Amino acid sequence: MVIERDIESHQLTTFRTRGAVVRELYRLGSLDDAIAFASEIAPKTSHWLVLGGGSNVLLVRSIPCAARMEIADRSVVEESSTRVVLRLGGGLSWHSCVEWAVSNGWAGIEAMALIPGTVGAAPIQNIGAYGQQLSDVCRWVEGVEVPSGRAVTLSAAECRFGYRDSVFKRQRKGAFIVTAIGIELEKRTEAHVAYDELARRLSDRRSVTIGDVFEAVVAVRRSKLPPDELGSAGSFFKNPVVEPDVASALLERFPTMPHYQQNGAVKLSAGWLIEQCGFKGVRRGDAGVYERHALVLVNHGAARGADILTLADEIKAAVRERFGVELEEEVNII
Repeated sequence: MVIERDIESHQLTTFRTRGAVVRELYRLGSLDDAIAFASEIAPKTSHWLVLGGGSNVLLVRSIPCAARMEIADRSVVEESSTRVVLRLGGGLSWHSCVEWAVSNGWAGIEAMALIPGTVGAAPIQNIGAYGQQLSDVCRWVEGVEVPSGRAVTLSAAECRFGYRDSVFKRQRKGAFIVTAIGIELEKRTEAHVAYDELARRLSDRRSVTIGDVFEAVVAVRRSKLPPDELGSAGSFFKNPVVEPDVASALLERFPTMPHYQQNGAVKLSAGWLIEQCGFKGVRRGDAGVYERHALVLVNHGAARGADILTLADEIKAAVRERFGVELEEEVNII
């Protein structure tokens, strides 16, 4: 297992913020590495975390220990004339796995193209976009328990997936390292488009393929996400989900407010709420809100993690005061 020492935070996350150091970074390239880290290293440190691509993490303070998941194998484990089951290593780029699936005519994750980060982070966050989410296709999650070092496999039901939520953010938080996942996809090229924005973008097509959806999502995401020179973690806040009576009261005051039915509740647009509070394009030193998308916080160069967090708190307070809605961070704040 490779160990690196005193790594600055701007080298470890896509936010590229300053002001924090990881004293020891362990690179986990195999299941044995993950077991050793979980049983021998993590239990002896006051604070640790696992990093993939660092695309969903804001480091505000220095920590003694972190691990980078680098298990990158992938395979077909079951196959029929209509379906395929894939096993994906936790260190793989999620987007590369979407590309692989689409190129082979395997449907079910094409709308989740260009979501940053690794496979290992996907079940923790229950990633999703444009009407698809990981829980729709996940069969199992493999990992290692901390501190026992026991390798276990959890069924999708045991993962307790919710909207941007899972057991790994709750009961198993800080006690499980994801090493691989299993997903089941359909063998088909025609697409089932369930998201209005995507359907409108593809409305001129007589028939829509999963490749069309993939390309459209990539184009939309690239138009909304900051250029490489700006550090960010993509969407900083979750879209809030409120009770129907709360949504009705808000719609009386704000009739144009975007809203979407979701399992008996109503999902609101966090980006719209933030924009209505005047934060789109706002800058506080080198911490800012992206000018094209109010849901994206950015580092203009030398922002510290604490600077981003201060701006996020300011945004939350403004949305709370104007709409009575509490925003929750999607980014993992350390």
